[in-house]
Amino acid sequence: MPRSLKTWTALAALLSGLIAAPVIGLPTQAFAWQIFANAYQPALTINFDTGAPGSYFNLRGSGLPANANGSVAVNGQNVGTITTDALGNVDFTLRAVSSADGYYMVVVSVNPTVTTLYRVSGAAPQHARSGSAPVFDVTSAVAPNAVLHLTVIGR
Repeated sequence: MPRSLKTWTALAALLSGLIAAPVIGLPTQAFAWQIFANAYQPALTINFDTGAPGSYFNLRGSGLPANANGSVAVNGQNVGTITTDALGNVDFTLRAVSSADGYYMVVVSVNPTVTTLYRVSGAAPQHARSGSAPVFDVTSAVAPNAVLHLTVIGR
């Protein structure tokens, strides 16, 4: 390598070090990946948390992987498959066809998995269908979750 090329290379290395000198004293946390850890928060929302048998519950998944296939399960029973859109969102509706009174956990598995809970109660109002999202029926084959209610007594 010619002597002048070596000199220019050494000078370039020296100057690049001088340019980086102002950032040497900055805290490393400012550049750590942890500050972006909560930027990707998948969620599953539901329009009503309680409804009578025969009610329609609209659900929306967001923050999921784009254009991904997944499944919808209620209390461990698979009720349908879904595909997210280009933004990682998915909309679907559950119909409590002949569901018994009780609590039902909805799990959408697209990797990651998101969950929400709703309750079927004969004392609640019946919710009509709204929107044009695909409908998955939750029949009597899906048993409600057992729930233990504890009374808290304080002094």
